[in-house]
Amino acid sequence: MKKSIPLFLFVLFALSIPHSSVHAAESGKVVILDPGHGGEYKGTVGYSGDQTGYVEKKANLDEAYQVRSVLEKKGYTVHMTRSTDKDFGSPVHTDLRNRINIANDWAKGNNDNSIFISLHHNSDAVDPHVRGYETYYYDINNGVDEDFPPDQLQIKYSPESKRLAHIMHQEILKDVSISEGPEGITGNDLFVTRNAQMPAVLVELGYMSNPQEEALIKTSSFQNQVAQAIGKATDQFFSVFEVYDDQNNRLKIYADKEDALNYAKSRENVYVFDKMNQKRIYSNISQRYGVYHVSNPSINQWFNTKEDALTYAEHWKHTRVVDNDTGEILWSNYLLKDFIVEHPKNGILSKNYQAQSAIDYAKHWKHTAVINTKTDQVHWTNYLTKKFHVNAPSKRTLKQFYHQKPAVEYAKNWAGTEVVNSENDSVVWKNPQKGNSDPFESTEISSHARETTAVEVSKALYPNGFPKDHAYKTVILSTSTAYADALSAAPLAAQKGNAPILLSRPNKIRPEVVNELKRLGTENVIILGGPNAISEQIKQQLSSKGYTVDRIAGKNRIETNQKVNAELKNVQGAIVASSHSFPDALGAAPIAAIKNWAIVLTNEKMDNKSKAFVNFKQIAIVGGPGVVSDQVEKDLIKQNGKDRVVRLAGTQRYETQQKVLHYFREDISSSYVLTATGENFPDALSASSLAYKYNAPLVLTDDKLDPATDQFLTQYGHSSVVKHLRVVGGVLKDQVVQQITSDLK
Repeated sequence: MKKSIPLFLFVLFALSIPHSSVHAAESGKVVILDPGHGGEYKGTVGYSGDQTGYVEKKANLDEAYQVRSVLEKKGYTVHMTRSTDKDFGSPVHTDLRNRINIANDWAKGNNDNSIFISLHHNSDAVDPHVRGYETYYYDINNGVDEDFPPDQLQIKYSPESKRLAHIMHQEILKDVSISEGPEGITGNDLFVTRNAQMPAVLVELGYMSNPQEEALIKTSSFQNQVAQAIGKATDQFFSVFEVYDDQNNRLKIYADKEDALNYAKSRENVYVFDKMNQKRIYSNISQRYGVYHVSNPSINQWFNTKEDALTYAEHWKHTRVVDNDTGEILWSNYLLKDFIVEHPKNGILSKNYQAQSAIDYAKHWKHTAVINTKTDQVHWTNYLTKKFHVNAPSKRTLKQFYHQKPAVEYAKNWAGTEVVNSENDSVVWKNPQKGNSDPFESTEISSHARETTAVEVSKALYPNGFPKDHAYKTVILSTSTAYADALSAAPLAAQKGNAPILLSRPNKIRPEVVNELKRLGTENVIILGGPNAISEQIKQQLSSKGYTVDRIAGKNRIETNQKVNAELKNVQGAIVASSHSFPDALGAAPIAAIKNWAIVLTNEKMDNKSKAFVNFKQIAIVGGPGVVSDQVEKDLIKQNGKDRVVRLAGTQRYETQQKVLHYFREDISSSYVLTATGENFPDALSASSLAYKYNAPLVLTDDKLDPATDQFLTQYGHSSVVKHLRVVGGVLKDQVVQQITSDLK
């Protein structure tokens, strides 16, 4: 580039005009190299260019090739405004306009991660002794020339242009055999730097009007030194940590990661971006409001504000808006507001999608009640009394209700019950089933081995074998030595006509198990797990006896679980549990079967196929973050909505079990209770089919009844007419069984 000539001045201050985009936006770290001049614009001819033909446009292009090679090896995406001897139009302001338009097109959509470097070589028309390197950038602090205003994005990026210029200046002076030129580092008003829509610098890599420097510029060693220095400067520029807000406005830039993290953690709704590695390393942005469609996941979107979510949702049918912090459904065009807040004089004060939302509203008023209009159940009130009592045949009150309808529905669960209006002591409903006056009985179902205990459970399930008209006549066969493949068996067994779950060792099936298959009148056997769980020899042995034998197996426990769940039909929800801990999944297994839910196993991160399976379903995560990670919970809430995801967890397995049984209490109303050890899996596994048959809770325990389990059993015994306790497996101590009996009577 020549200095102190009219053409140069015109170049500096040429006007810019709008342009149209011609390139697709890049992602990642982008460097746009601009070899100055080209075509009819030679640039400076230097000291000897008139004789040799080696003029500035040639030097600029040679250097650009060297820089591109260095940067591409470092992993940058590199574009060159020209790679041949060409110009971009005439006159010169058109050339410059088109040149920077091309560069801006490459940066479009990724401007924060793009930089522009214009490569030039200088000249002094007066003094051939002038030499050295100089750096130019647009400095907004120098003010705006109203005749030649900068691009609006360069106003934003000017501080970053300054940072890039200073890094570039220092690295080149440090690593290249060149001194600093008379202009040094200058915030100037050059056309390409002020109109670049990204951080931008123009570098003058020595004076070609100086004979010694011109000779140096032509050498490959000098050009390589410059390229390496520009590569280091580019690395240094990108080696920062940027803090952005939730609108992607950059708030701060730090060289030190910890400083960036500390700043971000002191603010809300920000994230930290590692510019060199192009990834977020921290975020506390909560896209709190989710829009969910009933069946199309591509419509689902997440927003920082409720207003944005509502505006988006109104464009679609069958959507709901959920506050994923609280789980509240804020709006829907397909759900009904079944929960009303009712006042005795003023009528309905509010209609709500969820009971808790209605309760929160009702608490602000006196004399209100929250009622489910579908069931007539009162979920909360501050003035009504529970006047409808469900009495057992012994006249003991099982439960009290505000309204008659839910009282009657509850009373139907047990023979001999009646509903009494306590205000006038009148019987408003009697169960047509006669009450059973038989005393409470406790029965142990066990044998000398886990496999034969499963056989005894099967006999209790089908004492006379499968009925002749049984639709399936199917048995599930699982390994007795490892729990992984068996954890999701209960829902499958339920859908296969409540199939018994029998057990076998991997390489030898007991004769008692074979005999039970015959006694049942089995036609189909489903083996869970691969040949290491149940051998091919056993499969062939069963096939030879005339059974249709199918195997459900994957490469690992997660894939096996997925294949089991693929067999299920019309699944309404999912129990999500750890694939490496059996008590949580087994404790919830009968409930999953009763509700037609699947059991979905997960590792630290949920498999994408499993996530897709549970999409649109109700989800209960069983176990704390130590077994099912917080990340899994966050992912499921984002995918399904907080209103459809609950975590049921205690400090240990039995407290978790109590949380599960309490949460699903309305789904298990039975005169039976089953119990088994929670310290091993086989007995509970086989017992799940029996629990499904009786619609009964399966309670796991160890040698001492946990207080949380004891509390549940006491409550269940008080509110139910329990006549039967089935103790599966012969390992529970008599003292524990006696305590359970006492709780239930």
